[in-house]
Amino acid sequence: MPDVFDTERFWQFSLKTYEKHGVKECCLSLQDSYGVDVNLLLLCHWLDSQEQVLSRQTLDDLIALSTNWQTKALVPLREKRATLAKGSEAYGFALTEELKAERQEQRALLALLNLADMSDEQQPFTQNTNCIAYADAARFPPGMLTPLFKGQH
Repeated sequence: MPDVFDTERFWQFSLKTYEKHGVKECCLSLQDSYGVDVNLLLLCHWLDSQEQVLSRQTLDDLIALSTNWQTKALVPLREKRATLAKGSEAYGFALTEELKAERQEQRALLALLNLADMSDEQQPFTQNTNCIAYADAARFPPGMLTPLFKGQH
């Protein structure tokens, strides 16, 4: 059976969303202030755009995977890049490695999501259900997500 959630579609959605006015700043602020995983936030937003609702258990599983990935892979890469001179060849290489790790994390998140039983645990969809649930779990005010939601239907 093919995967329900396609990694390339999610990656393209993430790139397009991240380019929107104010989204990058919003995401980085949440990452720096609350430890939010931008990939997981974008996944919640992507699922909201498809009116797919995560069960609390699936969200908890995604958060656990995310926390592990952030701790072991992404934070060390970010810290190393922060020590390098912006614009240098080493900085560019470090940024490329970080983006590769971000994409790998997205694949891991979707692999877990594709194993989840979404049909048994459906909750009624309301606008931004998954993003708001993630905000609650990560303990940040959902109002901080406004730039992410601009331009939604």
